[in-house]
Amino acid sequence: MTGRDETRFDTLGPTLTVTTVPADPAGGDAVTATAHLTNDCPFPLRDAVLHLIGPGATTAAKTIPLGDLRRGAKVTRSWQTTMPADVAGDVSFTAHLVFDVDGHSSDCARSAKTVSIPYEPNGVREPYTTFATTDDATFGQYAPGQLVIWAGGRDLSGGTDEKGVIYLPGAAAESCVVQVRTAGLTGSDNPSAKSGIAIAGDLTAPGKGGYAVLTMSARYGLEFMTDSDGDGHLDTWAGGGGSYHPAWLRLVRSGTTYTAYATGNGLAWERVGTATVPSASGAGDAGVIASAVNANYPGTTVRAVFDHFSVEAP
Repeated sequence: MTGRDETRFDTLGPTLTVTTVPADPAGGDAVTATAHLTNDCPFPLRDAVLHLIGPGATTAAKTIPLGDLRRGAKVTRSWQTTMPADVAGDVSFTAHLVFDVDGHSSDCARSAKTVSIPYEPNGVREPYTTFATTDDATFGQYAPGQLVIWAGGRDLSGGTDEKGVIYLPGAAAESCVVQVRTAGLTGSDNPSAKSGIAIAGDLTAPGKGGYAVLTMSARYGLEFMTDSDGDGHLDTWAGGGGSYHPAWLRLVRSGTTYTAYATGNGLAWERVGTATVPSASGAGDAGVIASAVNANYPGTTVRAVFDHFSVEAP
């Protein structure tokens, strides 16, 4: 393929779009999704294969060989799917086209119809439980694997410990890895608002020991905080830098030693810091945590969305 053809391909197509019936489906709805393909390229598409992917899926609901598509060819293919019953946030119906260009090179096109469904507090299900030190905290759990906290709170460091928590009681063994992806943090203009992961012997009573938190703030970067003297207050700190959202956060516990890591892509992990928490003993609680840190922004709350939360052996 010539340089001229490559330039025209970049600007001309193929054109791929996705529509749904109903146009704005809600949780639990049966949906007919349709991929509309037009070969606007100045050359045929060889051995084209169309992959049709439903919401929340990682593999195609349908894989359809289309063969060779001449210039100007139009193809329409539909598939039946169902919206997850407890879905919220952005949900996509995706078409992915793979094809050969000139017999020895390949390319692809991708399009999605995205439906945005508002998050509403709906509680959490076992094995999760919740705890809050602010009266305005509420919680939600959605497919696929999303946890949501709405919380106020004046601060989450030093002498103040105000937050909302969704946690797994007793899940943090003496050697474990706690990890989450902070998918979104909205609702407040406060740059110090934060969300992340927490470990403690008892997250409802951090003064019982082993308290450590790793968060990403709205605009002030990472914060790795621990309780050095067992009084239930976070009094050590490491972190800083710029904030990035979403963020992957990881706390590795080895007895009384906690090491914090973070990454923006889930692959290249950066060590944030290591701290000794002398009061850590035995298995503890592990969970996700959020605070508006609204001492200077009274009455504000944040909405923190998490996914891929896990507690595993190292």
